[in-house]
Amino acid sequence: MDDKTKNVQPIPAGVPAKKERITADGEAEKYLQLQMRMKKESRGADILLILLTLGFIYVMAILFWVLPDSDFSAQENRVLATAPEVSAENFFSGKLTEEVSKYMADQFPFRDFFVGMKAFSETVQLKGQNNGVIFGSDGYLTARADYPNEEYLETNLDAAAAFQQAAEERGIRCVAAFAGRKQDVCDTYLPAVYGSYYSDRIWGILDDIAGEDGLSYLNLRDPLRSRAADGEAVYYRTDHHWTSLGAYYAYAQVMESLGSAPLALGAFTVEEASDDFYGTTWSASGAKWVAPDTIEYYHFGDEDFTMEIQDSSGQFEGYEGCTYEERDGVQYAVFDSMYVREFLEEKDQYASFMGGNFGYTRITKNGDEDRETLLVLKDSFAHSMVPFLAQHYDLILIDLRYYRESMIRFCEENDIDQVLMLYNMETLTEGEYLRTLEAGLGSSFGE
Repeated sequence: MDDKTKNVQPIPAGVPAKKERITADGEAEKYLQLQMRMKKESRGADILLILLTLGFIYVMAILFWVLPDSDFSAQENRVLATAPEVSAENFFSGKLTEEVSKYMADQFPFRDFFVGMKAFSETVQLKGQNNGVIFGSDGYLTARADYPNEEYLETNLDAAAAFQQAAEERGIRCVAAFAGRKQDVCDTYLPAVYGSYYSDRIWGILDDIAGEDGLSYLNLRDPLRSRAADGEAVYYRTDHHWTSLGAYYAYAQVMESLGSAPLALGAFTVEEASDDFYGTTWSASGAKWVAPDTIEYYHFGDEDFTMEIQDSSGQFEGYEGCTYEERDGVQYAVFDSMYVREFLEEKDQYASFMGGNFGYTRITKNGDEDRETLLVLKDSFAHSMVPFLAQHYDLILIDLRYYRESMIRFCEENDIDQVLMLYNMETLTEGEYLRTLEAGLGSSFGE
């Protein structure tokens, strides 16, 4: 045996003499062959998927054109987009494309069902919100508004400060009271990741502007926030408004600012007017699994009141306890109550307080009692406070979004000596609604 033969080691049994080298091309070829073998087996499933997808598209397209358009969404409590006007101007400006997109989104078949499915899928993915609504604990649904418009806030506060100064110069007591959004007040129900930074920031800005303008205002956010933290239901879970209980606590603060004592909470009898109220945030969220809210009316004494609403539309014709009268060319819907209970059978049940939003409403107590008149410049947050304020004053309620006349002149012509400006932070930051308060003060609106 020579030296070369002596050093060769024997090959173990079962091991190939030469190992095949693995290459990328070789592996790709294997997968390609596997796909070719599976092609015939998966062809049926692929065809079925294609047919189902095309079928869904064509069926929904047919239904889109066959089903009649809806003008109003009861679930979302808003007017839906209708078919846009086709014109050369709309086409070349790009407005037509925008309107078509809104129209198709609003009139999509079974829209409510798909909105709910989207909300469910967002929840399953642990996103914690849908369509700008945060899913909080205990079923609290809160509209998210991280970046409110600071310019609107400044414009509104400037106007409020100018009006307050002008009113006080004329011997008119003027109290400004600002309420928090649910995001500001019920932050303990929000997921911890949201915190209160954005709410604290905008209220800090309000304080700074009010200080610069010399505006004295009543902060209604903080007292209700502490009660919400203690577990009291001061805001609806499914709506952006405060509850009647929350409105009572705000009323107590307002009365003290007006120099009067509020009635005790125990002096009122509570009526459960509805136990199936779903509000605006529920409508936007698609969270159909959240339980409804309860609407309560707080009663005191005989409550023999008359409510007059300026309404040229005649929308309350046939409503219980309502008649129409015309005075000085203006039509009024006259009710024998502060509540319009027909709305309890509709989606917008909060509108049962005062019948909804109108430019001018007057509430007086029947009888010979001589009572002071309080002018309330307001948004819809004031509506559930009215049953409390009406125990002390005859009320004139003005919504500046729909009533655009000089308020300082209105005060002078109607012998008003007390004014309450009651607004929610959302109103202060979503439009320049209070700017009309400058009318008649020598501003750009003229004398």
